[in-house]
Amino acid sequence: MALLSESVVGRIAYCSAAGPRLYPVNYLLDGDSIIFRAAAYTALGTEIAEQPVAFEVDQVDAVNGHGWSVVVNGQASAIADPDEVARLRARSDAHPWAPGVRPLYVRIVIRRISGRAIGSLTD
Repeated sequence: MALLSESVVGRIAYCSAAGPRLYPVNYLLDGDSIIFRAAAYTALGTEIAEQPVAFEVDQVDAVNGHGWSVVVNGQASAIADPDEVARLRARSDAHPWAPGVRPLYVRIVIRRISGRAIGSLTD
């Protein structure tokens, strides 16, 4: 969880009818959940509701030969409660980086978390 809190961009992965999909998203931690925003009528916005997903965050220092990766497995669901959306909207770190309107707030409830460090992280 500490490494997840150090980053702001990750990748959401899930299986769709067209095959595996992977999208970069900026995100925030909210308790033990990951929150990101999506456009409601895109593949990401329509295909992940109530789906099992994987979420990956990493950091690599190619010069010094070290890095880490954290993978979360969980359940994605759209946040429909207006009070919850208002609370998240008020956070300064909840604004999407991608252009366009992204009114859909998606929560990934973390079911399993794993990670790997490569090389020394103290260099």
